[in-house]
Amino acid sequence: MTTVEDTPRVAERGLPVGGVQRKRGAALEQAILQAAFDELSRVGYTAFSVEAVAARARTGKASIYRRWATKQDLVWDALTAVLPSPADCGLVERIPDSVTTVQALYDIARTIASVITSPAGDVIRTIKCEAASDPELAKLVDERFQAPRRAAMLALLRRGVERGEVRPDAATQLVADVLPAVLSHRVIMLRERLGEREIRQIMEQVVIPLVEAR
Repeated sequence: MTTVEDTPRVAERGLPVGGVQRKRGAALEQAILQAAFDELSRVGYTAFSVEAVAARARTGKASIYRRWATKQDLVWDALTAVLPSPADCGLVERIPDSVTTVQALYDIARTIASVITSPAGDVIRTIKCEAASDPELAKLVDERFQAPRRAAMLALLRRGVERGEVRPDAATQLVADVLPAVLSHRVIMLRERLGEREIRQIMEQVVIPLVEAR
């Protein structure tokens, strides 16, 4: 007979506790990642706790720590599971020759706009705001989130230089930050809807004049 003292061991084996079948393996990992994202959405990064995630996922903290050594690792894997990768945004290593730099930038702008106006975008914005007063978190945000996307954008601009579509002095990290920064500003600070018209205005008035070869 299962006693109260046996309950943690029973849960670890994935056996029913209180009539509920516990998840295991990949199903448990997915449940933990979803619980982590839900908790981030509710309380933000500062108040985020592994204990709360464990409760949401109906598992123990030990199950989480066996898979993720730190809170930061869990947070970023949860975000990675819902946020598009640089490649999903159109920032791929090899772009077909038929696609111009401007066309690629339009596609990237549309994807970024859809992300930052989504629930996942709400979470990453909250984390970025909290990073303003947390240097360690700020470093993590840049290393795990912004740096890979900046590098991919820079590679796109360098490709444009090789094709004669982008000015050589526009292929810089500073310029690579401009498009996502402008899009984020319009949503976060100005509460603006980012439809096709707004994206076209940003591209035609800011991005294209900034990068195009003259």
